[in-house]
Amino acid sequence: MEWVEDQQLANRMIGDLAEEIRIDKPLPHVTELIYCLTRSWYNRKKPLPPTPKETMLFAVGVGLEQVLLKQHRQHIGCCNSNPAPCPGYDGIHYDIDFLDYEEETGELKSTRISSASFIERMPETWKKQVLSYLKVRARTLIILPAMHLMGDYKPPFPDLRVWKGVATQEEIDTHWEWMVMRRDIYLDAMERDEPPKQFTYQEPWECDNCAYKLLCDARQSMEGD
Repeated sequence: MEWVEDQQLANRMIGDLAEEIRIDKPLPHVTELIYCLTRSWYNRKKPLPPTPKETMLFAVGVGLEQVLLKQHRQHIGCCNSNPAPCPGYDGIHYDIDFLDYEEETGELKSTRISSASFIERMPETWKKQVLSYLKVRARTLIILPAMHLMGDYKPPFPDLRVWKGVATQEEIDTHWEWMVMRRDIYLDAMERDEPPKQFTYQEPWECDNCAYKLLCDARQSMEGD
């Protein structure tokens, strides 16, 4: 047999996938506030199509959720597979993966981080997300199943590990003060129809491969910063 790559067809399929996994969430949502506020604003006001890489990474997570959370997703959520109203706390909406394992709050993640170094390398944004869920649920214990797509980088892989984390009430409350501050900045930007100041409300790595970076660079240049 002879094989020829068809990139044009691949692009069509990725475009169809991007449309299929698009999720509408009420304003503001936890997942908007823990990531770059400027990017969140553009996604709401002047969205650009996700890059193929973003689409594929997001699709992996969505696909895993549809399989692994099939029996649990109905508990709380506002995703495409669960049209129930999205709950809110202090005006911030949230979407929790599951509640019925040991009656604790649970969040499912997929990652390429090695299972051997996951705790040390866990993204700060994930910690902020679960701290938010602990606040709205009045809990201190989080269950975090992680599908390590590459396992510990030694075959066989992937590997599912379940991590349990305990936060202090001080950690949870301090984090929530930060979330409320971000809520106010974000909603004010929405009302003014102006994006939050660029390169100010994001993790450093979030600018890498961001579709909106050129817009932020342009605004930075016009402002003379």
